[in-house]
Amino acid sequence: MTEKELIQALKNNNPEAFKYVYEQYYNKIKHLCYGIVNNPEDAEDLAQEVFIDLYNSISRFRGDSKLSTWIHRIALNKSYTFVQKKKFKDIFTKLEEKLTQHADKVEDEDQKTKQINDLHKAIKALPARQAKAFTLFYYEGIPQKEIVEIMKLESVSTVEQLIFRAKQKIKQTMSLNEDE
Repeated sequence: MTEKELIQALKNNNPEAFKYVYEQYYNKIKHLCYGIVNNPEDAEDLAQEVFIDLYNSISRFRGDSKLSTWIHRIALNKSYTFVQKKKFKDIFTKLEEKLTQHADKVEDEDQKTKQINDLHKAIKALPARQAKAFTLFYYEGIPQKEIVEIMKLESVSTVEQLIFRAKQKIKQTMSLNEDE
């Protein structure tokens, strides 16, 4: 079967064609994912998701590249998205640790908890780009030039604007919460 015939069989929801592709590429895709996420269970889950996406989106495959290239691109995108989400979760964990250390100056445990919760709410209420820039800069200590690359932004001034706006909104939100 040629690649063109295989793609057409996939588009026609032929289970044998899908089984063939799965058997041909599963281990390669799992190893690719593992190379990015460095966790065998996560790599296995991601590989499964790649084939689910392949099944659900094969009708949109235009054939501009080889099928194998397209499958690898799905795997790369899924893996990098997974790593970014995990990194963002880790940032919030570190943020909470720092806030807990800072909150040691506050005598009342309930007040500490309230401050941490209020800050989390304020950051979660930010637009996604502002929240990401703010946490990368203040809690990860990543230089603004690197944030430009990580977030795929135009310039350092864009990062500065995002951070400034985030700080303003956090201050505003935190002062509103103090009034309650």
